[in-house]
This record gives sequence, structure tokens and C-alpha cells, in this order.
Amino acid sequence: MTGSYDLDRMGIIMADIERYLRDFRELKIERVGDLQDKKTFYAASMILFSLLNRVIDLGNEVVMAKSLGIPATYREIFTLLKNEGMIDAETEKKFSRLIGYRNLLSHEYHGIQPADILAVVNLLDVPQAFVATVKAAVKRDTGNS
Repeated sequence: MTGSYDLDRMGIIMADIERYLRDFRELKIERVGDLQDKKTFYAASMILFSLLNRVIDLGNEVVMAKSLGIPATYREIFTLLKNEGMIDAETEKKFSRLIGYRNLLSHEYHGIQPADILAVVNLLDVPQAFVATVKAAVKRDTGNS
């Protein structure tokens, strides 16, 4: 590693991700029918948008700390992390899908369907595992717990 981690910023980002995951789980969305209520649909959409933005932030923090390059796109953040060996190719593909949904939430919100939200629900283990991976990398690289 040639850079240094901004531990305070990364700690806040990881805490946000964990909070958004908890908040989303409280909605108990397991099937498309669980998203028929407008309040639940819009709450789920906003939580997911916030969660995915923070996952991107965390990935970018690692890319900067490890001086892996300057990503031109959100997807490239995770390509750089794959090239570094922090995530595998399958995880990179899942992040690419998540970023596609994030962009849909951001730029095509009117086109979001309950099935889109459910597709993200089925990928929520990816950000959770990424937080664990980053925590382990920080611990290994800095000797901090």
C-alpha cells in the first residue's frame, strides 16, 4: 500500500452502510408484493440509493488509499479493486449490477419497478461482505483493530 487510509471517514462510511442495511432489513421485503405500499416502495428505494452511494464511497476510499488509479466511472472503482485482489471477478460483476440499479434509482427513478428493488435485495450480501473485506484489509494494512 502506498497511500494511507482515512480511518475516520471510512469508519463513518462503514457505519452508514451497516445502518442502511439494518434499516432496509426492518422493511422485511422478501417478494414483489411487499413493495405494493407506496411508502414502503419509496422508503426502500431511498435506502437502497443511499446504501449504494456509500458503498461506492467506500470503494473509492480504498482505491485512493491504495493509490490504484483514478476511476473514470463507479464501475471502474470495483474493477480496480478486483485487479488489486480485494474482490473476485464474480463480486465485481455483482457490483456492476448494483451500480446499474443505483444509476436507475438516480437517473430513471420514474422507471423503477418493484422487481428492480427486489433484484437489489437479492444482492445485499455483497455490500455487507465488502465492508467485512475492507475492515480486514485495514486491520492487516495498519495493524488497527
